[in-house]
Amino acid sequence: MAISTLAVRNRKERGKNAVRKIRRQGLIPAVLYGKDVEPQTLAIEERYLKRLFQEQGQSALVSLDFVDGGDQAEEKLAIIKDIQIDPISTQVKHVDFYAIRVGEPITVEVPLSFEGKAIGIAKGGLLQPVRRSIEIRCLPREIPEVVKVDVSDLDVGDAIHVNDLQMDGVEFVSTVNFTIVTVQGVKAEPAAGEEEGAEVEEEAAAEEAAAE
Repeated sequence: MAISTLAVRNRKERGKNAVRKIRRQGLIPAVLYGKDVEPQTLAIEERYLKRLFQEQGQSALVSLDFVDGGDQAEEKLAIIKDIQIDPISTQVKHVDFYAIRVGEPITVEVPLSFEGKAIGIAKGGLLQPVRRSIEIRCLPREIPEVVKVDVSDLDVGDAIHVNDLQMDGVEFVSTVNFTIVTVQGVKAEPAAGEEEGAEVEEEAAAEEAAAE
């Protein structure tokens, strides 16, 4: 996964009034926290945040660039842990960043991408993804953009489970061998007259039960 640089600044003022003030300035309040990291309140220009989302999505790995100086010689890597969005205006109201260390593995959720055409589709089957994303554990700089899953060999009734997945440097986090994707068979439609006959039988059975 590519690492994007995001310009941020320290935010000393806190409270509702301070938050309203920085929002009027086109800034988004944020916080940085993590293991053995003292929480820092931040502010981000809205345009920079929108650009990040457009280029990397909302699960981006970012390098925080403190534009207001300070003792920030060490690279500050973080992932977006939570985003608060106004339900009416759909504007971002607050962002939580979780600080990470380059040499320490982290657990993140990444999207799945299904590659190829399953052989079962030619037999009338339907490809049925069960999961659209999956949790993995790896080093921050080894986080993949997506986990590719080749479905070419799937016949009708076949499935791929989490334990079937393999990727160098990546551990798939799961205590259950759950299904990722399967090919389901299409049920045959009833022949002409069968559906009507079934309805007549049901009605007759109901009448017999009522008579008893």
